[in-house]
Amino acid sequence: MAESVDGEDRISELPVHIIHHILCRTNLDLREAAITCVLSKKWHYYWLSRPCLVFRQFDGDSCIPLEDFVKLIDGPLRIHVEHNLHLAKFFLAYRDRELDPYLDHWIESAIKVNVSVLVIHAPVIDSSYYSLPDVVYDAKKLNTLWLSRCKFEFDISTTHIRFGCLVALFLYNVHISDAQMQSVIDKCPSIRNIRVLACKGMSKLYVVGRLHLHCLAVLLCKLDSVIVQAPKLESFSYTECIDQGNFHPCKIDIVDGNNTLQTLELTGSSITDQQFRDVFDKFPNISVLHLTRCYKLKYIEIQSDKLNKVTLSKLESIKKIMIQAPNLSQIDFEGDKMPFLSMDSSSLERVRLNFFLPRTVISNFGDVDSSWYTNLNHFVQNFNYSKGLMLVIFCQKTKNILIYENPREILIPPSHNVEIFIVPILSIELIIGSLLLNRPSIMSILPCTDSKVLQVLPALERCTQNQNCGKECPFSTRFFHKHRVLEEIISCTGTSEEEMASIWYTWLKSTSLIGKVNNFMFKWKEQA
Repeated sequence: MAESVDGEDRISELPVHIIHHILCRTNLDLREAAITCVLSKKWHYYWLSRPCLVFRQFDGDSCIPLEDFVKLIDGPLRIHVEHNLHLAKFFLAYRDRELDPYLDHWIESAIKVNVSVLVIHAPVIDSSYYSLPDVVYDAKKLNTLWLSRCKFEFDISTTHIRFGCLVALFLYNVHISDAQMQSVIDKCPSIRNIRVLACKGMSKLYVVGRLHLHCLAVLLCKLDSVIVQAPKLESFSYTECIDQGNFHPCKIDIVDGNNTLQTLELTGSSITDQQFRDVFDKFPNISVLHLTRCYKLKYIEIQSDKLNKVTLSKLESIKKIMIQAPNLSQIDFEGDKMPFLSMDSSSLERVRLNFFLPRTVISNFGDVDSSWYTNLNHFVQNFNYSKGLMLVIFCQKTKNILIYENPREILIPPSHNVEIFIVPILSIELIIGSLLLNRPSIMSILPCTDSKVLQVLPALERCTQNQNCGKECPFSTRFFHKHRVLEEIISCTGTSEEEMASIWYTWLKSTSLIGKVNNFMFKWKEQA
């Protein structure tokens, strides 16, 4: 019942835009938001006239019956059309194929009231697509078009596309031909963002003459060529499609006369060493670089004043990496080799190295390649840890953690399966929290004066006692408080060698670290 004072209905007197904000921006689901109609007589109309219509037929395992779902959508759309109310957003995700005939009418109604954002997620339960009605191409005021499991059926010779206001186009698992895609792009003079994922029907993508295009992502589409000419392009992402177990090679050519490209992401690309060098020669302003599974790359040599963040993952043919980038602040590497020969580490703030051997290779703790181990040692020694950096090593083979705070002497566990972090000491809670998800056995700490790590451990111990640490708890309350998987933390000082007997402790005792290290054992609840 609406709250009233001296007969005044205060809820009904709220400004309309505030009521719409409550209905559209809170975390209420569709049914809960509809129930707000009982708050006041006027709220029923406000519910129907809200500017953002978001409809999901399913939530987890629950699904709204088809007849009820149709009524939920028909009412608000009818009000918008009858009163000519602007529709900011129409979002529809559905599961029943029987809704396809209704969808044509709903899209027509949304476009009639100048919808700005149109999002359609058709079901993925079979191999069929929802065929888009021709009225879509007459959406003169459309700002964003996001389609999933839809099919373009229009005739390029007779259909007039009026996407003059479209700035964002997202196509996920959509069926569209080369000619149709070209026709759509050509009719989007204001387009700024294009993202196509796992689309069918295309063999090439030409994006030419788009003066305002800033971001282009082409992911998992079986294409033979991608040609881009966009003078303001800032970000390009490409993920090569896998065809019958192998990457499908694609020729990529980006023409950027103004050198605006700042972010380059390539996954599974067939780019060669020479082509990669040409990219950096052509685009000297690249600041963010991501290379994943680029299987032809062997030698990466980069000289750049702009490069700031680098991710190199699973480059199976890589032999040598040389990066001279004085402004490089972050690097992330995954692979089975140690290919870094030289690097300017003067500005580096965060480093992650994740080493792993192929599954077919069996390697025991202590059995490491001497060249690999020497290169790794040289790499981690090359940092100025006095600037507030610390070294964290997670040995995946033994599930143990070794933490150096402001290290002067560094010894790396002799294992090919290690994950190494060089990060600011202020990030210790985040790093420890993420590593604890691996359920480590022992944490060994070489502390500095006024150790930050040793100060964090009491909070972790309170988590094991199921104490409520409040907002200041640096660890995940869901992981530690709800699931209670970490049962106890034991300081190993005074612990008998029988309890501490392990490959890890044996290695520590064989090094100069044993007299300087603080060891803590973790006891975990048995997994079901």
